[in-house]
Amino acid sequence: MTALCEPVAALGRIDPRLKLGYVAVVSVLSAILVGPWPLGALCALTLLPWPAARPRKTALWALVAGAGVAVGGTMLSQGFFYGREPRTELLTLAPWLSLCVEGLVYGAVQSLRMIAVASAGIAVSLTTPLGDLVLGLSRLGLPSPLSFAALLALRFLPEVFEQAQRLLIVQQLRGVRGRGPIAAAYRFGLLVPPLLGRMLQSAREVALAAEVRAYTHDRVPSRELRFGAADRWVAAGLGVLVLSGVAAAVLGM
Repeated sequence: MTALCEPVAALGRIDPRLKLGYVAVVSVLSAILVGPWPLGALCALTLLPWPAARPRKTALWALVAGAGVAVGGTMLSQGFFYGREPRTELLTLAPWLSLCVEGLVYGAVQSLRMIAVASAGIAVSLTTPLGDLVLGLSRLGLPSPLSFAALLALRFLPEVFEQAQRLLIVQQLRGVRGRGPIAAAYRFGLLVPPLLGRMLQSAREVALAAEVRAYTHDRVPSRELRFGAADRWVAAGLGVLVLSGVAAAVLGM
């Protein structure tokens, strides 16, 4: 499986329980913060681990494009179909369809929440060995089979990106071209069946590999988790982040 990034050794030495706690903290803060500026700052903070993870340019552009589409689509949908009052209309397409400022702001807030959680989760899952994450979840009380299945699903993200890119290139070589929403929908329809087939094949290969290696829920971990000096600094940083987020929420931000 081709990785989306090449993490440095410093990220691998951090306790996986702290990384999972980081995702939990970002999830909670994204829910309690209500303004676009605090949520934007939270999104910026979740980008800090990405340079240290040395993301590949193709993967980085794909993630940026996906985030842009998510933000733009959410803002437009909420801008046109925002049903609360007051409504400051910017553009009226029909008596029952208009674009309003409040809807755009609400869409931006919701999309920033989604991007903050996704950025934190993807950064952690792609820069931490799967075994460490499974061990961390197990030490936090989650059953090993459940944690293994959930994290394995996240690990399929790099292969999904890679296979989708290859299939798009194959479509171009076979003359499948065109612009506009109709052509995009047609190309997407051609992309889904082979992509699903490849993912099912990869899932079968992983299941066979786990069976060959005698993976069981009661296996003995190869190492124990211990907090080091770097982990204490990370824990202190998470504490500061929590206090800052709670203070911002209390102050009405």
